[in-house]
Amino acid sequence: MACVDDIEDIANSVGDTPPRRLPRKRVVPKKFSTQLKHEAPVAESVIPGTQSIFVKTWGCSHNNSDSEYMAGLLATYGYKITDDAISADLWLLNSCTVKTPSEDGLRNSISSAHKLGRRLS
Repeated sequence: MACVDDIEDIANSVGDTPPRRLPRKRVVPKKFSTQLKHEAPVAESVIPGTQSIFVKTWGCSHNNSDSEYMAGLLATYGYKITDDAISADLWLLNSCTVKTPSEDGLRNSISSAHKLGRRLS
């Protein structure tokens, strides 16, 4: 049987610093673009939480649970959850892609939202 060194002894012999550490002068910070895209507001108000959100779910009980959780979080932040898709500012569509009927329902709702000029999430 071969003799194997103890892991603590190996770690202590290496030390705390990595063997190949770059000097600080070689580290260059990443430059970000200073130009920001500004989208025009699509709702009556741009104040967060004043918009209404329509939530639609297809699929299993897990999907329903996820939608309820998202709706609860949005309601906590002051968004109005509505059953009226026509008057909603945003549609939140949650679907299972494993089952074909659920996916078909999602695709049909996406088409309807585009026709009405609604935003989707």
